[in-house]
Amino acid sequence: MNENHTQIEEDEIDLGELFGKLRENWGTIFLTMLLLTIVAGGYLYWTRPVYSSSVTVALEGEGNSNSKLNELLNPGDLLGGGMSEERLQLAKVTLMSKKFIGTIIDTLDVDREYFIEKNFKKIELEELPNLKIDIQYKNKELYGKDFEIIPVSQQTFILKVDAIDYKEEHAYSSKIETNDFSLRIIKTSGEDPYDRFESNSTLENLIKRFKLEDKTYVFRSFDRMTQEDAILANLTVSDLKSDSILKIVYQDTLPEKAQKIAEKIAVSFIDYNLKNKTAELEQTLEFLNNQIQDIRSSLKKQGEKLKSYQEKSGSAIMSQGSDVLENMDKKEDLVNKVTLQIQAVENFRRSLTQGILNSVVLVSAGIDTGSIQTLMDSFIKSEETIRELTLQQENIEKSITGNPQIASLIADLKNAKKLLQSLLTDFTMEHPQVIEQQQEVDSIINQIHASIVANLERLRKNKAVAKSTILSNMLMVQNSLSNRLRLLKSDIREKKTLLASMPSKTLQNETLKRGFELNEQIYTFLLQRKIEIEISKASTIANTKILENAYVAEKPDKPKKGLILAVSMIVGLILGIFMVLIRSFMDTKIRSKKDLESLTNISIYGVLPRIKDGRYFKEGLRTLRTNLQFVIARGSCTRILISSTVAGEGKTTIVAGLAQVLAEGNKKVLVMDLDLRKARLHKEFGVHNKVGMSNYLSSDMALMDIIIPIKETKNLDFFPVGPIAPNPSELLLSEKFGNALEVLEKHYDYIIFDTAPIGIVADTKLILEHSDIVLLVARANVAEKIFITDFNQLKEKYQIHSSGIILNDVKQISKGGYGYGYGYGYGYGYGYDVKEGT
Repeated sequence: MNENHTQIEEDEIDLGELFGKLRENWGTIFLTMLLLTIVAGGYLYWTRPVYSSSVTVALEGEGNSNSKLNELLNPGDLLGGGMSEERLQLAKVTLMSKKFIGTIIDTLDVDREYFIEKNFKKIELEELPNLKIDIQYKNKELYGKDFEIIPVSQQTFILKVDAIDYKEEHAYSSKIETNDFSLRIIKTSGEDPYDRFESNSTLENLIKRFKLEDKTYVFRSFDRMTQEDAILANLTVSDLKSDSILKIVYQDTLPEKAQKIAEKIAVSFIDYNLKNKTAELEQTLEFLNNQIQDIRSSLKKQGEKLKSYQEKSGSAIMSQGSDVLENMDKKEDLVNKVTLQIQAVENFRRSLTQGILNSVVLVSAGIDTGSIQTLMDSFIKSEETIRELTLQQENIEKSITGNPQIASLIADLKNAKKLLQSLLTDFTMEHPQVIEQQQEVDSIINQIHASIVANLERLRKNKAVAKSTILSNMLMVQNSLSNRLRLLKSDIREKKTLLASMPSKTLQNETLKRGFELNEQIYTFLLQRKIEIEISKASTIANTKILENAYVAEKPDKPKKGLILAVSMIVGLILGIFMVLIRSFMDTKIRSKKDLESLTNISIYGVLPRIKDGRYFKEGLRTLRTNLQFVIARGSCTRILISSTVAGEGKTTIVAGLAQVLAEGNKKVLVMDLDLRKARLHKEFGVHNKVGMSNYLSSDMALMDIIIPIKETKNLDFFPVGPIAPNPSELLLSEKFGNALEVLEKHYDYIIFDTAPIGIVADTKLILEHSDIVLLVARANVAEKIFITDFNQLKEKYQIHSSGIILNDVKQISKGGYGYGYGYGYGYGYGYDVKEGT
């Protein structure tokens, strides 16, 4: 239970340290958030917004009540019925095809873009009302390149084309001829686009005052192929979970332009399909009109011939062979019908052999297609799906096909490409992660191609099987019709033999009469069919309409300003925290008292500010003096060794300052400079270093003669180091050094040793056995954490019983001062707010 409680406390301490680090570095976190927000704001400012507009189209319903022939002539037509799912897929493929877009591209007004440059960015416009631009490109490479028009006066302007390093001044309305283009710019009385953006803001006025921005009009044109690709890239077609409704969505950087193009595509789509169907119906009407004209002419001649014959023959005409002739005429009608059916089957088989399924000729000839209807549906579906997959193969990143496997792979490809683009913002193409992601993209593309090829192969096999089966069945039908035709002709021959025995005038009259009646029936039939087709044509136009017109978007679809700014702030916050934590984790310097406490259990006797903060530095030394009172022996001399791990940590300054504050407490203090390699302490007291410890240890000089009283501070004496000795370690090992300390401690309350850095030379370690307290000076933001680890090991190795650390040069952050404490839990404050570390 105690262990668990201890663990909880440790976790709480770690969490507190974490929040402390974040609080200390709130400026870094805020600046990171601000920087990313500024970057996001810049992206939003210079990124062209994208607006969407949609239009809903209802396809023609299943069947047509006004014309049964329409259903017979067009069983699988896009607007006239058929299988609903396939009909929608074909409509989507048509809308997304270059063939359809190519028929309307000239009416969409996407061949040119216009801009004005204002506030350091380009503002796109639908047009430049004050300028008329006529241009012909001779250099095709200039398509898509910016042409800048910079007005100079009311009569002239500068034309600038960076793509070809062209910059010349010209007059309005004059023709500009170059090897790359032919251009004429005419100034009109239209509104200047800059007048729409007039502002009285201070920024605008400063820009105008310092001429940081002049009027610049920009335009660029696109070739036909680029226009088609742009239309297809911005066009999306989807069904609204219905078998007859399509939603057409178009995106553009101008909301009005998006609305116009979406509306135009919808209207053009309806017209396109109606034209195709109307063309088929008109072709049929043309055939019927020709047949009607021929039958009318034949009917007129036969009527006149019959009338003339009856006038000549008079009463001789009898009805003896009437029944025989009527029967023979029916047989001949059947012969003609069967002959037409055989011809229709031959035409059907010939067309199907060439890959064209035209069941109209069979239905028109009265042949029942019920036995092969399933096969024909399979053939049509395979053909439509093959066309769909072929288009998908050409536009692999667009969602055209309804195949779930391929659609899923396309979705994976889009996600993989988005991730690749995200990686490329941070890395180059040679980065391993980018290479791996590129390989993933290529792998998905290969899978899509392989899946399309496999499906195409399967569909072509299905189509070939259906085709072969249909041909076989129709061959059987053709053979059956041929047998029937042979039997009918044989029966007619028998009837003609019977008629040969009848009176010739009777026979002739009946023959003429029956021929006239037959042509009259055919004429009536053709007129009826013509009327039905014309009704079908009219009803087709009425049944296709736009359910919901396109609209002008008020807000852009992207970029999502609020979302991007919110995400940038969140990412900035996370990145700032991450940077602080990483920097803290990677930081090897001692920054604060907390850093020391996390590295060692050695007492911290003092936290001193920078020496330039004189008053607070003095207060820190007094706190250090107070803290030492709790660990020194009463009534005897205390030897204090003060060292550092490396040079430059303020050890000598602290020695001098601590000696002074101890002496001010009415204590006798002796400061001994024992840095036998680099004497510096005498400079702090402003005294000489002519003779000292090196002289005493290497000669017979009297000990007390070397001591120098410090005049500025009562009770404070100084023992110099003297000239630099060649063998300092050997001198400190001598018994004379220990004897000297025994003599000196009888005269002083404190003896303070200023030694060489303990982490550099061995001299200081020789003095450890002569010391009561060992204090290590660590300079904030300079001392390495490893120094404290080394000091921990040194304490264990030399069994130092009383030791402490002084943190020096702590930066003052808050207004106020410093508070000080040490590792035994005692704290001493002077009414100041403290924030240690940096």
